[in-house]
Amino acid sequence: MKKTEKNTTKVKNQPQEKQTNGFWVRTIIFIVIALAFCSTFFFKDKIENLINYNLNKSAVSTVIEEDGLIIHFVDVNQADCTIVEFPTGEIMVIDTGDNNSESNQKLQNYLKTINFEYEKSQPVIDFLVLTHPHADHIGGAPYLFENYLIKNCYLPQVYYSNPENPSENPFNVPEGAIYTTDDTYLETLTLLKAEMENDGCNKNYSCDGLEICSSGFVRSQASNNSDMWVVDFFAPLTGYTYTEGSSLEADPNNYSPIIILNYLNKKIMFTGDIEKKAENHFLEKVEQNYFEFNEDYFDVDILHVAHHGAKTSSTKNFLALVQPEIAVIPVGKNSYGHPTEQTLTNLKEAGVSENNIYRTDINGNIAVGVSKEGKLALSANHVQYTTIEIKLWQIVIVAVGISAIIIYFPYIKKVIKIKKSKSKI
Repeated sequence: MKKTEKNTTKVKNQPQEKQTNGFWVRTIIFIVIALAFCSTFFFKDKIENLINYNLNKSAVSTVIEEDGLIIHFVDVNQADCTIVEFPTGEIMVIDTGDNNSESNQKLQNYLKTINFEYEKSQPVIDFLVLTHPHADHIGGAPYLFENYLIKNCYLPQVYYSNPENPSENPFNVPEGAIYTTDDTYLETLTLLKAEMENDGCNKNYSCDGLEICSSGFVRSQASNNSDMWVVDFFAPLTGYTYTEGSSLEADPNNYSPIIILNYLNKKIMFTGDIEKKAENHFLEKVEQNYFEFNEDYFDVDILHVAHHGAKTSSTKNFLALVQPEIAVIPVGKNSYGHPTEQTLTNLKEAGVSENNIYRTDINGNIAVGVSKEGKLALSANHVQYTTIEIKLWQIVIVAVGISAIIIYFPYIKKVIKIKKSKSKI
């Protein structure tokens, strides 16, 4: 009888011993895992750099105040279009996308989001800037002339001409004038002429020294006045011609204007499709103090990258002068390789971080705002960065905590079960 009792006691103690042994095994495993996670601190910098590859510490606010300046870089595929809403109510459109249906539709859809003023039952565009006669920049202009009231139009002094058929030259091209044979330009000029005759549109040739500004603008007071803004033109440079070889046919890209929009000392530069030759001429003029501004004025906050990021533009010397904090590249799917690695490298070497390079093909529509307090903001359909930095110690604590829960789960479950049973009593 005693022998039976002894065996029974031994059997009863076995589960408890097994549980104790299991607990210590789990504890050893937990310690090994915890030490493994802690050992990652030997590689802290490398791990944190990998985890935070898309961190942008210098990112501006994404909240754009509607009563300030708003600049819309519109995704119109492999083309260019920018819409500016001034705090004083005027609207400026710089280029109009391509003349194909998809780009046109994107432009038309985006225009519906803009708060236009109306005159003669038509929405008003106060300033239309057509940088140069290429279809991917002026392709949507006919739609605007047909559906909007254009008060002022700015374009380079390049004429339309067809030397092979003089009867198709309806614009009295002066002898020796620079011309283009672009059919989209012909349509645009025809509609501009009608707009001038029927609605009083003012035609202006873009050139250095041209200024568009708010009513009552005084440059010396503008840095502290939220109702003052100015758009300065620094190209096309007077006296320079850009042609294809020895003919008078224009090299249109280099007739693009260099424009700086200045509002409360926040500066945005627009460059159309300007290329190396015109960039160098501009740099020469800056060195010669040709403009009334010192070099610091050309240090801008945001740069519209020229020619969709082509390698023929955005030279190192040009970027060294303008030193943008943020670069915006209007680009779509294309066979040209835009933006090129050379341009992206030049931007980075000029101090633009990778997460401050925005592209309409990746980020979609991009909006930049300057509040009436002079604060910069930027939002886009798709933003490729985060502003939250993750530290290694945070990851280790979470990982160790999760490991503890998994390893000790049976015991945690048992404790919860005991507490529940006691609460019922």
